[in-house]
Amino acid sequence: MAMHVVMTSSAKMPSSCKGRYRNVAVVQLSQEYTAKNIRPAMISDRARGVLRVVWHSGPQNEGKTERCGYQRALRAAEQYAFDLNNSRSVADARSIIAPGSA
Repeated sequence: MAMHVVMTSSAKMPSSCKGRYRNVAVVQLSQEYTAKNIRPAMISDRARGVLRVVWHSGPQNEGKTERCGYQRALRAAEQYAFDLNNSRSVADARSIIAPGSA
């Protein structure tokens, strides 16, 4: 399992807002949760197993088509998590190219 995962939750909205709203977030997990393949219970920095919330979309309308705000935010979050999980870390680049290593 990856260190960065996409999480969703229902959003709390005032009664004047009709329809269903959901939150989308990219969350960085701790090594323990990553190794045991466990998901945190909520989208929060205070949740057990969460190191930080990297990106949070806020409430998005959950419509009936693929063009709704929720689906767009979900696709953007999945792409962002994929990029974060597959990028090289800065520490690796520094250890390969260090002053005096040549």
